[in-house]
Amino acid sequence: VRPTKEAMELAARTIDGFRAIQATLSPEELERSVQNSNQGNNGELTTESHSDKNDLDPQSMDSNQRQDPIDQEEILEAIAWKTATAEVSSLGPVFHNRVQKLCGRDWYRLRRLLEVAYTVADKKNKSQSKNNKKKQQQNDNNDQDDEKSVNDILRELTEKEIYTGIRSGSLLESGYDVRCFFLCPDDRMSHFQTVDRRCEEMLLRGLLRETAQLYVTGRLPEESQVTRAIGYRQALEYLKRENARSGDREAFMSFVDDFATATRQYAKKQMQWFRRDEEFAFIPVPMEKGKEERIKVASEIIADMCKLPRKLFEDELSLDAKEGNQDLLLSAQTKLDNEQQGKKMKFFVSKRVKLVENSDEFLSVLKEADECTQLVQSLCEF
Repeated sequence: VRPTKEAMELAARTIDGFRAIQATLSPEELERSVQNSNQGNNGELTTESHSDKNDLDPQSMDSNQRQDPIDQEEILEAIAWKTATAEVSSLGPVFHNRVQKLCGRDWYRLRRLLEVAYTVADKKNKSQSKNNKKKQQQNDNNDQDDEKSVNDILRELTEKEIYTGIRSGSLLESGYDVRCFFLCPDDRMSHFQTVDRRCEEMLLRGLLRETAQLYVTGRLPEESQVTRAIGYRQALEYLKRENARSGDREAFMSFVDDFATATRQYAKKQMQWFRRDEEFAFIPVPMEKGKEERIKVASEIIADMCKLPRKLFEDELSLDAKEGNQDLLLSAQTKLDNEQQGKKMKFFVSKRVKLVENSDEFLSVLKEADECTQLVQSLCEF
């Protein structure tokens, strides 16, 4: 669903209202709210720095803790999130299930849910009003009987009615001949080696320095989606690690391994996702060739497929054997090969290419890692 401008503005005001709770609560109301919140649900009062909900219970705080502005801000944020998610969950089963899947305090996605809810409710309301007017037969209480409330409309909606899988206003919906392509490595072992190498290159280009600078300037808030992105997430965990010490090679190599592993796992999930999507043609990318040659080969295949009549292009998407023989078309064969290669990936062994221990590149990045760790840890102390 593409949210309307009105729905986006209303959702933004609603979220802002939830987050402005700190301006309306008295100290007594704050304590009561925390006690109620400790019952626990999707808005439970847990954070990176508080592993136990009871740590945020005013009854267990001493006088100094209750006056700590950082604790107060954290408590208010948790209460606001609990209240907001409860409100969105009350809109119906579809929205309740979506809220339960949110990671952390993802205010962006919560606002998006409200945008969708308000947009769908408005469209449904207008549609029902038109139908009711046609059926109206001397009904003096038409305003009360014909139009349902927003909550009533949303509670009756099903998942498929809201999330159809087709983007509203898309080219496909407008009648265009849309053709989707997935650039698929023809050798998954080589592809994973490329992924590892690129992770090392990102560190050599200053990923840790970038992460540290963003964090200390407040541009990587802990609840944001960007902070959970692969690379930033592992870098922050490393920079904020406990008992950090200078020159800790074991901790550094563990971080590099975690970063590369997370990236490979994401690449694997991408392949699984697109194999399930029947709309995508799989384009084999020859991993043994250089970058420019890989781009050239894949571009030529895509250009040829765009020239095919629609029926022949759809045949490319089918895993059924061609009539008269058992040969699969290029896309179908590429998809099948990709899936079958997955069985061998358990034997993949990651190897450092540039960040080899004691190499100049390794020592340079390790030195930078120590500097960034000190910078981030000095901020964490406050």
